[in-house]
Amino acid sequence: MHRELSDIPGADEALTFLNEAYGTRLKREGRGVEHPIAVAQLLADDGQPPRVVVAGILHDVLEDTGATRAELEDRFGVDVARLVGALTQDASIGKYRERKAALRRQIVEAGPEAAAVSLADKAAKLASDQSRPANRKLVHYRETVEEIEQRYGASRLSALLRKHLDRWPAG
Repeated sequence: MHRELSDIPGADEALTFLNEAYGTRLKREGRGVEHPIAVAQLLADDGQPPRVVVAGILHDVLEDTGATRAELEDRFGVDVARLVGALTQDASIGKYRERKAALRRQIVEAGPEAAAVSLADKAAKLASDQSRPANRKLVHYRETVEEIEQRYGASRLSALLRKHLDRWPAG
């Protein structure tokens, strides 16, 4: 089922906020909002509620910009801010594997909606990758889908992520 993002309550405002938060950074890095839109589209097509789709658009904004959780709460409500917060890694954890393990625990503990955004995020990244991602990234993605499925069971999004992971066998 394909749902237009413009038909999702809050999606247009989230895209506006995203562009404001990133400012010229996206253009300077040669990126646009393609990735957050791809994540949101996967979530919309999966039938996720508007708050989850909006969180998909905003999932990296706390990590990548000066935006705050309070700003997200003010503009999008406590549920969206909570989801985005759950998807935000703790930058104070220096070692990659420890930081990503903490993030996975945080996402799984936050509930199935945060898990859905995480799966869509990783599936969208792998769908756009033309070359093999770093092994440590693939390991993190595999551990993410395994931990989410262990807690919440398989889903269309976890199957999609596994399909993309199959392009690059472990090792």
